[in-house]
Amino acid sequence: MTAFNHHLTLLIIDEDVVSISTLSSLFAKTFNIEIAQDGKTALQSIMLKDIDLVLSVVNTPIISGQELCTFVKNNQLTAHIPVMFLADKPNLDEEEDCLTLGAVDYIDKRTRPRILVSRVTNLMTMVAQQKRLALVSCTDGLTGLANRMQLDTMLNKEWYAAVRGSHSVAALIIDIDDFKLFNDEFGHLEGDKCLKIIASIIASSKRRERDFAARYGGEEFVLLLPFTDLKGAEQVAQELIQNVQNRSIPSAHRASYPVVTISVGISAFSPTHKKNTVADPIDLIDKADINLYKAKQAGRNQYSAAT
Repeated sequence: MTAFNHHLTLLIIDEDVVSISTLSSLFAKTFNIEIAQDGKTALQSIMLKDIDLVLSVVNTPIISGQELCTFVKNNQLTAHIPVMFLADKPNLDEEEDCLTLGAVDYIDKRTRPRILVSRVTNLMTMVAQQKRLALVSCTDGLTGLANRMQLDTMLNKEWYAAVRGSHSVAALIIDIDDFKLFNDEFGHLEGDKCLKIIASIIASSKRRERDFAARYGGEEFVLLLPFTDLKGAEQVAQELIQNVQNRSIPSAHRASYPVVTISVGISAFSPTHKKNTVADPIDLIDKADINLYKAKQAGRNQYSAAT
């Protein structure tokens, strides 16, 4: 069996507690396990957690397995998640319906456990391969941070998670001060080294697993901070500014400061679907970008969170 090191998560959905226990015991040594006893709870897990495969009975309470599958496959944030069905009383019509909805498999619940484990493991192997490929395509080759494409995906994901969870999400746009002067004086190879150092400082500033750092373009970076209000974002920005200063990277002679510094623009929202409120995740970045400009205008080497 492939060694997954618990990096992949299997969501098991079944109303029967005994069945959930049995299924969990089959896969607990290989995958992270999430469980749900109804379709509504399962949907919340799918939207808020990093689920890699759904293993569900067809007839789940509140939201049926087929309705759940339809939602997963029609949502751009979850369409990549494979759904496998377990049938209490398998029949060809139900199997056809489930596969038509986008399920990858339809299995008799009484199937021999070793066969079920093999089917799930084979699928998870493909999921792992796809995630590795996706990581390469979504990673900035120079700094190792996420690239702009992945940032756009995560921005939407965290914004709508904040809407559903009624919590705040913050964004920091970070710009290396006088970076053009640095490149002109020291050359692009040294410029690349500087970008890597700043990227590593930004990556190390993440406090939670869901904090997300990306290269925005050129010498600009973005740090997304779910569950963070404006005050918390300001604390992170201040630490970032100080940590960059502490690296004491010599700056260009015509730069504003003797060592390389950064400027940071901050925004934070508790988004809702209510009228007359900020309703677009792009607004989170736009407001931070406006504040970055204010920090630059105020003299650089500082943050702005003006509202």
